[in-house]
Amino acid sequence: MTAAACAVLLLCAGTAAAQVGGNIALLSDYRLRGVSMSDGRPVPQLTLNYDDPDSWYWGVQASGASLHERGGTQLIAYAGMARRLASAWSWEAGASRSVLTRDHGSDYGEWYAGLAAERTGVRLYFAPHYFGRDVRTLYAEMNGFHPLQDGFKLVAHIGVLCPLSHAGMAAASMRRDGSLGLAVALGDWNAQLAWVASSGGAPRSLYYVEAASRAVVLSAAYSF
Repeated sequence: MTAAACAVLLLCAGTAAAQVGGNIALLSDYRLRGVSMSDGRPVPQLTLNYDDPDSWYWGVQASGASLHERGGTQLIAYAGMARRLASAWSWEAGASRSVLTRDHGSDYGEWYAGLAAERTGVRLYFAPHYFGRDVRTLYAEMNGFHPLQDGFKLVAHIGVLCPLSHAGMAAASMRRDGSLGLAVALGDWNAQLAWVASSGGAPRSLYYVEAASRAVVLSAAYSF
């Protein structure tokens, strides 16, 4: 799932009333699980979300995208439920659908479940046809932040994508990704500078990327 959707995991832990919101952002490189979805180019991004008082939430994200050297837009719609446990943790479960406007052969859906606390969250995703391929995948991730002085936060992410082999398909290697960055909020504006890296031996035909990838990504967003 996207960074915006991961943020929902953390925010839903404290949701108590209906809320409608979103943000408009500009990213120097749109990275999804460590993979550039914009061919290393800057793209705009729009996110809209709704949190229901009965613990339901839904949202949609639109991002500039470029796969197979084609421009276009990636639309990700997601919906789920999050509820607080007796402890400081909350659980959630939901589903998402990714659509590429100029490459519908790469559309795919995922189911996910997770746990969240005030500063950290974990999620597990299952895709029966990852990026439209006849390959089932599991993706596990952990996201968190640590507050610093003057409104700054240290943010971190780690994830592992594991293809599930089946009859007639050779076993594929796991792909790992991670990021470490510094974020700051200035009123309704926030900015983040992060180092992003991914590695693994999965075939290019499945992930559209080289075996290893690293980048420094700058993003700025206005929340409403």
